[in-house]
Amino acid sequence: MNYIKKFVIPSFITIGIFALLLVLRTVPTAKLWKGFSVLYVPCDTDAKVVMTELQNAGCEDVISFYNQRIPFVNQFLPIKSDSNDSYLSGRNAYFFDKDRTVTLYYIPDRYSGHAKNACENLIKKHSINAGLDSKSSFPLLTPVICILAMLFLFIYAKKKFVFLTASLFPIIFTFTMPFYTNAACVCLYLYAAFLAQKIWKRKGSIDCLKNNFYVIILVAASLAGTFFSSFVSGLMFMLCLTASILLLFVLSNYETYKDSKLRFCPVLIRNARLMNMVNSNSIKKALIPIGSILILFVLYISSVNIFAAANSGDLSFPMPTRYNVETGIPNLNDYIVWNWNVVTKPYKSLNTVYSDFPEEGESVVIQRFKDSDDGVIATEEVLYCFDDSFRKEAVSLIDDLQYPAIEKLMKNQESGFNVDYSYGAGEKFSLVNIILMVVLFIIPCALMIVYRNGRRYGNAN
Repeated sequence: MNYIKKFVIPSFITIGIFALLLVLRTVPTAKLWKGFSVLYVPCDTDAKVVMTELQNAGCEDVISFYNQRIPFVNQFLPIKSDSNDSYLSGRNAYFFDKDRTVTLYYIPDRYSGHAKNACENLIKKHSINAGLDSKSSFPLLTPVICILAMLFLFIYAKKKFVFLTASLFPIIFTFTMPFYTNAACVCLYLYAAFLAQKIWKRKGSIDCLKNNFYVIILVAASLAGTFFSSFVSGLMFMLCLTASILLLFVLSNYETYKDSKLRFCPVLIRNARLMNMVNSNSIKKALIPIGSILILFVLYISSVNIFAAANSGDLSFPMPTRYNVETGIPNLNDYIVWNWNVVTKPYKSLNTVYSDFPEEGESVVIQRFKDSDDGVIATEEVLYCFDDSFRKEAVSLIDDLQYPAIEKLMKNQESGFNVDYSYGAGEKFSLVNIILMVVLFIIPCALMIVYRNGRRYGNAN
């Protein structure tokens, strides 16, 4: 039973946390639409210039405001739809940001490499403040910097395996939530783990850690920082700290078990309070998290491109969401409803008021006459029925459209999406993030100053 409590249960919980990290992993990319990149230019930009540069760069089938048509005209009632048609007018919102300051062009992913070239040509050749919604898929430098910080601290750690065990899950965290602010928080935690490893398994080590000013500040700041980054990040980092504690618990039990097999078991004489967890040597190592956070800060500033139009103007682009929202921007279901109204319009009485939104199973029935043994009889024929079959057929017709229709973008998304305005899914410029990273940078600097000024807390001499 003790074996289960000491090894099996903690190991299973740790594996569960690892699985949860993989499931909830987030890649910070500003890509808005599945299968398409979004090029944005100021609204007063000549569309011919933009389309010419896109074509010259090799981009085909670009969906733009200027090449849209009415997707379907009923052959029995071949008249243009009303210009006030809610669907046709509403879909124009796909091509502008919320404040109508930029125009959006949707480029298929197979031309994403060409799109970057076109964007660069618009900027260099025409001085147009253009941009793409995505530049990179995974900021590998954020976990790499944390790994380097861990390796430098690992070199100086006395209990190297203990430090490595305590650092494992926070490093995994930087791969699953690779945001710059999260990486800065992990760097602070790594320094706290470096200070704490020195008193591993010494008498009174737990009380010593709870009362150490330096460790408390570093761990509290790293945890609070991840919550400021996002609630999910904070929750995941808290689980990582839990996993680290469980791993250390397993390691401690294993060492105890291993020592119990020895004829002679050495005993650590000096207790935790006499080990000087924070001293002149260990405080110098604060330069490692300080340097790491400074590098992350510089990378963040350069990557978000503060002075670009998409950041300085706080542009809000239409993008798919998984929650219900009333924005007036039509989605694929709205297209299906519009298609239903167009195909059934010739069969609806002008004297009857119909709902613009058909109910499930609603049908259009007409009378047919045929000969029978009893003479000519009237029968009813169902021409259209609003069901899954109709929806699938309406969606399949999108592929037959002979122009780059916005409906093709809709179809390429996951079913059941809605459209809302958002600043994107990536790590864009945020004043809060800037302030947070400055604070995270100041904390180890302040701890060094506190120590240097002789105001020592906890176990520091």
